[in-house]
Amino acid sequence: MPHATIPRIPPLELDEMDPEQQKLAKLGADTVIQVLARAPEVLRASGALGSYLMSQGKLRPRIRELAILRVALRCDAPYEWANHAPAALGGGATEAEITALSDPDATWPPEDDAALRAVDELCANAFVSDETWAALAATRDHAEIIEILFLVGYYRMMAGFLNSAGVPVKPGQPALGEPPVPVARPDQQVRHASGKTGPDGSWKVTFTHPTGSKDLLLDLATDGTQVSGSIFDTQLKVTVPIVSGTVDGQEIAFTALVTDPVRFEVSVTATVDGDAFSGSVTVSGGGTFPLSGLREVSPSN
Repeated sequence: MPHATIPRIPPLELDEMDPEQQKLAKLGADTVIQVLARAPEVLRASGALGSYLMSQGKLRPRIRELAILRVALRCDAPYEWANHAPAALGGGATEAEITALSDPDATWPPEDDAALRAVDELCANAFVSDETWAALAATRDHAEIIEILFLVGYYRMMAGFLNSAGVPVKPGQPALGEPPVPVARPDQQVRHASGKTGPDGSWKVTFTHPTGSKDLLLDLATDGTQVSGSIFDTQLKVTVPIVSGTVDGQEIAFTALVTDPVRFEVSVTATVDGDAFSGSVTVSGGGTFPLSGLREVSPSN
């Protein structure tokens, strides 16, 4: 399919954007946010539906992201693919499954096959056939089917915008049809132990994502088997309180609810070993990714 080979709409610089737009850009897909910010009302309206589909919808992350990638292939949308291939991997899809999306002879489990056929038919004819509809209805309720229809429509719309505006893919991101590089857990730094045990205290941890790492500061306190505290995002400059959490020896699990700039839940499970913190973070609708770091120690320790 034809699409612009050079940017037709220059992205706004971050310092030209309002604070809400800057926060959205720092969450990911920054280039498209910087271009859409030239039409702030469109950004706000379209972002509301996109945020719902990504973090509050009924579809599981794996099939949602596979469907979005199939839309990207059918619409020849490299930017859409580049930004959602990592999310598909984080959401539970395998590299082989991501690659198989480009293979017309690939076989899929019936539930996946029905969703991907619906994508193909909507992109080709703006209509789901009776056969495919029956296959969808065999495993999904009406709400999930409606969500699939809106998901495909939303990302077809975004593909048309991205291709026409010439929003460029960043260097290092996966090319159309290619899987992303799997996320590797960073090597843990080594330093003198503080002598402290348990999760209580401050921790500097890194959330490792295929599109870029994010540094977080955790402030944790335990009371028996319960955990409280907060998560501070050093990039967004946002502090989020922990709403629930438990600790069992060295094992800790807690959840926080992010509401600004969009609403989503963050769940952390980890093991504390002296001054080392290692585990994973699950972003609702976004997948599960490595998380690791070290205890923050004052100069007196």
